[in-house]
Amino acid sequence: MDIRQLSYFMHVVELGSFSRAAAFLHIAQPALSRQISGLEVELKQRLLVRNGRGVTTTEAGERMLGHARSIIQLFERAHEDMENARLGRSGSVAIGMPGSLSTAISTALIRKLHQELSDAKIHVLTGRSTQLQEWLLSGRLDMAVLFDAPNSPMLEIHDLVDERLHLYEALTEGIGSRNGPPIPLSQIAEQPIIITSRPNRIREVLETALARTGKKLLVECELDSLDTTFNLVRDGGGKSVATLRARKTVEPAADLRTRLIVDPELILKVQIVRRTRRLNNRLHESAFHILRDLCIEILN
Repeated sequence: MDIRQLSYFMHVVELGSFSRAAAFLHIAQPALSRQISGLEVELKQRLLVRNGRGVTTTEAGERMLGHARSIIQLFERAHEDMENARLGRSGSVAIGMPGSLSTAISTALIRKLHQELSDAKIHVLTGRSTQLQEWLLSGRLDMAVLFDAPNSPMLEIHDLVDERLHLYEALTEGIGSRNGPPIPLSQIAEQPIIITSRPNRIREVLETALARTGKKLLVECELDSLDTTFNLVRDGGGKSVATLRARKTVEPAADLRTRLIVDPELILKVQIVRRTRRLNNRLHESAFHILRDLCIEILN
């Protein structure tokens, strides 16, 4: 396979048909079909299925689409890096973070980067921690903000702040304070919890701590939307666990009561992670310092 085949394949999928992709790419449709057929022959798998409305991906095609996007993006970044070195331009920086942190940080980060690195192209990607680690090691990201990054000789880890986990529950009649008393971890197992599906670092920390006491988490519902989660909690559909930061960054959480989990306290370390092996890059170093200082300012 070559980069052209991957680009053609990606355009066919994203545009939904061979005819639209051929028109966009300014090539004949039969030539485009031959390129995709050649890719399927080489991979020994069918990637696309034609139907009356256009094309859809097979299971193998969906997997290949993810690879194609990553490869093309890396190819474009390599070309851009070489071009910047030749012309002396600023270049680009790609930063990743989980969605919950992105809500708190991204707007201020992009504004600050544009102010101080006005000629740089800024890419901020969100995803789950496992996904971000893969993107970091593959070179798709230059740095990432993560919770409790794994110790690895391939990763350079910089601690930022510690965040403690709290139980979020609805305000009931007679309870006017949004700051409730601490709750022992042992009592969390008795609460119906609405929580993000695995893999999720808060859930991992909570389940691991409960397992040490011989107890399990009572999962009422799995939801990946924090807004929906806290709306359900507010309506009495269950309780949830998050850091205190959620009260500031997720609107429905502001109307809930929080209780610090104790005996023991459960702590998430927020960290900036970079590849140990990386090229010296002044732009990336500047972006790293901006990201570090901003995270400490906002998250403390």
